[in-house]
Amino acid sequence: MNLPHRFSSSLRSALLCCGMAATAPALAQDVAKAQHGAIGIVEDNKPAPHTSHPDAQWFPQAGFGMFIHWGLTSVFDTRDQRVGDLSWAMIVGAWKNKSFTDPKEQARIIREADWNFDGKPPSITPNKYWEVAKDFNPQHYDPEKWMAAAQAAGMQYVVLTTRHHDGFALWPSAYGGFNTKNYMGGRDLVRPFVDAARKYGLKVGLYYSPPNWHFDRDYMNFMYYGTARMNPWLPELDADLKPRTVFKTNEEKARHLAEYNAVVKGQVEELLTRYGKIDMLWFDGAIPAPEGDAPRLTQARVRELQPGIVLSPRYFHDGDFATFEGPVLKTGKVSRGQWAEWCTTWTQGWSYTKTPFYSAGFELANLALARSLNINLLLNVGPDANGELAPEAYTKLAEVAAWMKLNRAAVQAAALPESEKASVPATASGRQRFLFAVPAFTKKERAFDEDLIAPSDTDLVLQGLAAAPATVTLLGDGKPVQSEFANGKLTVRLPAARRTRLPDVVAVQLR
Repeated sequence: MNLPHRFSSSLRSALLCCGMAATAPALAQDVAKAQHGAIGIVEDNKPAPHTSHPDAQWFPQAGFGMFIHWGLTSVFDTRDQRVGDLSWAMIVGAWKNKSFTDPKEQARIIREADWNFDGKPPSITPNKYWEVAKDFNPQHYDPEKWMAAAQAAGMQYVVLTTRHHDGFALWPSAYGGFNTKNYMGGRDLVRPFVDAARKYGLKVGLYYSPPNWHFDRDYMNFMYYGTARMNPWLPELDADLKPRTVFKTNEEKARHLAEYNAVVKGQVEELLTRYGKIDMLWFDGAIPAPEGDAPRLTQARVRELQPGIVLSPRYFHDGDFATFEGPVLKTGKVSRGQWAEWCTTWTQGWSYTKTPFYSAGFELANLALARSLNINLLLNVGPDANGELAPEAYTKLAEVAAWMKLNRAAVQAAALPESEKASVPATASGRQRFLFAVPAFTKKERAFDEDLIAPSDTDLVLQGLAAAPATVTLLGDGKPVQSEFANGKLTVRLPAARRTRLPDVVAVQLR
């Protein structure tokens, strides 16, 4: 469960939830895997037992949720100063994973402090990053507007980053010294979020990062873990991105580690006792346990404070659900008897960015795929520094909402029985089966509206039926669809003229 014992480097590669949304999705998947190993996430997509508490049983059929990554980094992007995604702005040398063996090149890199190995100075130092806390004071923060749009879009739960790896907590905490208690007059940004979610009937999820680079700033290396590991000649970098000259003793490290664990324990207990019922706690990473009897957050303590809570597996390594992430769902296996979730972004980053949103049809196709495997889709948007979502977010959410009015039942259903197979993503609810004719795009990953291919005639096949169905209809217009049945195989012929730019759902009513 513990990370490497050498604490000064154990968290130096603690990374953002779900990894950076790299331009190449395959690279993003590889980077995310390396990142997770660096912050102590141990195979978080393996099947695991889940809580049997009745208040937690909403999760497997929730289907669709909104992830909200928000914090200090939004200040930069709102100013059109794109420095990196989330807390990653302060980590240098990332994505290279390259070994430099030429002594002359090594000497040049150190001489020029070329920590990104591209001939350019780092975009920002950790200390400069943290300085923007004085400028973060969202004046147009209205989470009710977020929740209204999420509810209309068929989302059942919402998850807010209450504290990311940069260490800044969005509520006035008595622990850690870097939160709204020290800034914006002690304003609490978590309370309005929780209240708004409850008002709109959404389950409340709070993301919390145990890795805390601000608290750990005198003990960690701000060079990207993979690069530092492959190039041991590189110096450890301090919060000014200068070679560290002062190193802590083992006694200082042990004392710091105990204090670090006390902060995590104290802050999580605040989140679980200040805001009423919390439905989900989305941990993202682990830190080493202190020696002896020092304070340490335990899963038993979390469940004592919130008995019906749903836990991600990224701190205790045995939470209630498996997590998948990134632009591609890296499984084709139906999750039976286990809970699972896939988190991904609606734009080219987890934090606020002015880049365009991916097609609503593309993300709804992702939702259809996830639900056909009994996996929830947690789709991320990032508010700006003023507390507002981009106008395009509401446009896309409205598209999804209109689709949900006709097709909601299909994504709140579950995977097909094991005896049945379909040629397309498909779900089942009682005697109903739902077949998704998903749109085609010129890109297999991260597709925009302009990447949509014109709909064509489509055959949808469902096998394993005992008898011909009673009815076969298109949910979009409620009218019958031509079909043929023979030897347990149903073939539905959906003409292009009845297709749309979003997934089209055929409802099959069994006898």
